[in-house]
Amino acid sequence: MKKNDVIKVGLIGLGGMSNAHRHFISEIDELQLVAICDVNQEQLNKVGELERIGSEKRFQEIEDLIANPDVEAIVSVVPNNLHAKVIELCIRYQKPLMTEKPFTLNFEEAEKLAVLYEKQPIPCMVGFSYRYIPSFRYARNLIKENKIGTIRHVDIRYLQSGGAALFESPYAWRFNKASSGTGALGDLGAHMIDSARFLIGEFRSVSALMGTFIHERRDPISGEMKKVDVDDYASFQAILENNVLGNFVTSRNAIGSGNQHEVMIYGDYGTIHINCERPDEIELCIKEENEVSPSFRTKKVPELYRKQQWQDFLDLVKGNQQEGTPTFYDGYQNQKVLEQIIESAER
Repeated sequence: MKKNDVIKVGLIGLGGMSNAHRHFISEIDELQLVAICDVNQEQLNKVGELERIGSEKRFQEIEDLIANPDVEAIVSVVPNNLHAKVIELCIRYQKPLMTEKPFTLNFEEAEKLAVLYEKQPIPCMVGFSYRYIPSFRYARNLIKENKIGTIRHVDIRYLQSGGAALFESPYAWRFNKASSGTGALGDLGAHMIDSARFLIGEFRSVSALMGTFIHERRDPISGEMKKVDVDDYASFQAILENNVLGNFVTSRNAIGSGNQHEVMIYGDYGTIHINCERPDEIELCIKEENEVSPSFRTKKVPELYRKQQWQDFLDLVKGNQQEGTPTFYDGYQNQKVLEQIIESAER
C-alpha cells in the first residue's frame, strides 16, 4: 500500500460507539468509509443514508463485509462475544483491523487466535484509547526520563456511576456473561490493565476480589426483570515489572464519578497524578530547589504529546508501526491478565 493511498474502511457494528469512529474516519483524508454491517436493518439503512453508502455495501453478515474485495481495512465495534470471530475472519482474509477491547470474551479464545495470528499476522490495533490521552503519554515520558526516580507503587482507578441503583439502568448485553464475559472488569478494568502495562510494564501476579451489587435489571423490551451474572465491581492488587506494587479498583456504582480513569505513580523522588477527565494537565509532586518538602503543582501538558489513535492505525496499516501502538500482542496480554484476575477472585 502506497504512502498516500486512500484506505477503504468497513465498519462492523453501528451502536453508540460507532458514532465516534465514523466521526474520526470522516476527519482523515486517507480514510474512506465504504461499507457498513449491523444486524439491525433499520439502523443499517439509517447510517447508510447518512454516510451515502449504497445498499450493495450494507451488510448484515460480518463475513460478507470482511470478504468484500473493495474493503481494505476493518473497524469493529461489536459486543465482546463477537470480537474473536471478527479477528479470526480478518486473519483469514488478511484484512487490517482496529478492534474494541476487551480483546476476546475469554482467554481460551485469545489463545486460539494467537495460534492463527502467528501463522498469518495482520496489522491489528486494539482500542486501548487511553494511550492517546496527552497526560498519559507525558507521564510515560517522565517515567522514562526518571523524573521521579525508581517507581515503587501505583494506584489506578476507573470509576463510573451509571450502574448505581439510583439511575435504574436497564438490562443490556453488558450485564450478560455470555455476551460480555465480565462486567466492570472487562469494560473498565481492561483499560486499567493497559494503562499499567503502558506506563510501568508487565504483570507478574495478581490477587483479586469481584462483586455484583445489583443482581436483577429490567429488560427495556419485555419489562421483565433479568438476572445480572457479571461483576459491578472489581479490585485487585498486583506485582508488576521491576517489583512495582499496584492497587486497582473499578466500579460502575461510584456515584459522583463520570468517567474517572486516574493514575497515581509513586517514585523515590516524587509522584505523578493523571486523570483522563483532565487530559491536558498533569499534577507533579517533585521537590524544587530550596523547598523543605515537595508539593503538588499542576502543569500543562506540552503540545507534542497530543496524538490521534487513528494516525497510529494508518501507520500500522501502511507498515510503519509507531512505538506504543496497542497491537494484537497487547490485546492478548491484557486478556491473559483478565483471566488471572477472574481465577484469583473465584479462588
